Amino acid sequence: MARRLPAACAVVFALLFSAALLMIPTLPGVDQPGSEIVSHISAHAGALRLQGLLTVLGSLALVVVLGYARDRLQGPAAHVFTIGSAMVLVEVAIAMWFTTGLALHAADLDPSTARVLADVASMWGPVLTAADVMVAVPVALAAKDGRLPRWLGVLAAIFAAEQLVETITIVGAPGTFIAPGGVMNFFVGGPLFVIFFLALGIAISLQPRRIEP
Repeated sequence: MARRLPAACAVVFALLFSAALLMIPTLPGVDQPGSEIVSHISAHAGALRLQGLLTVLGSLALVVVLGYARDRLQGPAAHVFTIGSAMVLVEVAIAMWFTTGLALHAADLDPSTARVLADVASMWGPVLTAADVMVAVPVALAAKDGRLPRWLGVLAAIFAAEQLVETITIVGAPGTFIAPGGVMNFFVGGPLFVIFFLALGIAISLQPRRIEP
């Protein structure tokens, strides 16, 4: 049962995060006026709060995967993975503060206030990239060392490279593919994020832990 737990939690995480990402449209882009933010939140207030719930529950499943993965790592890479994992969870939680918080009193939102808070929330994806790199690179190194499957190492390397490129969204121009919180963050980085952690949990369950001499 314990051996299957990472895979089971990874599947739960993937289902919950995918549902959360797909259940409502993304917030209007950073190039849109505050009135568009207010209209969006008013139309989807209940769904935004449900999205927050699904994300929190998914994070509980993800932390199990991260804990089992940490057990396969050694040395400095293990410490980097721990820091990166903590950053991922904290940044997800903070993003939910803003998106679900905006939905609490949607009818009373001031457009300028809504625009400012949505701008803060839009930086979640761009800044999360650094934490994702901290998690993916140690996994790739562990796979190279035989502690995790080689195919997972390839996926980890792809994910790390994409996330490193995606850091450009921190300074991306509004209304473009690389805008903060835009297409690259949600429709490229988002699916890769879910796929990588799903694969990580499955790989841990499939490959027994190597016994050190």
